[in-house]
Amino acid sequence: MEIRNFELKDINKVIEILKLNDQYLPLLEGPEAMKRVSECEAAVYLVAEEDCEVVGVIKGIYDGSRTLIHQISVHPKYQKHGVGSALVQEIARRFKEMGAPSVAVTASTKSKGFFEKSGFRELTHAVFMVADSVDEVVEKGKHYSKNSQLYASLFSFSMF
Repeated sequence: MEIRNFELKDINKVIEILKLNDQYLPLLEGPEAMKRVSECEAAVYLVAEEDCEVVGVIKGIYDGSRTLIHQISVHPKYQKHGVGSALVQEIARRFKEMGAPSVAVTASTKSKGFFEKSGFRELTHAVFMVADSVDEVVEKGKHYSKNSQLYASLFSFSMF
């Protein structure tokens, strides 16, 4: 198995894998989003290949302070064969090379056990939240003074 940087030629295969795992959201995971992520300096976007075929993908970011794995997806035929573990180890290695002191992950309840086996632990004091659109957050934020405590709590979140 080879793990390498994502390339634009991987788009269709990555979309296939994401769809097979019910992880494909075109707005967040479509071809344009993949292109933007691949060009982002803060992102680490990797694929795993077996016999020249993309069988898994992982992406995360390092902002100079913290790292976060946003997504991992392995073709169902290759799950439980070490592909996911190899992807996690490689992205962690790359984050370490970049100077990251730790790594976090947004994990689903389905993948929680996998990440625990990979050395992660659940934070009991953090909640992962998402807004349906950036516009919604911007509009709601206009109703609060920049000096208000509520505004500060809406727009700052720390997992650690």
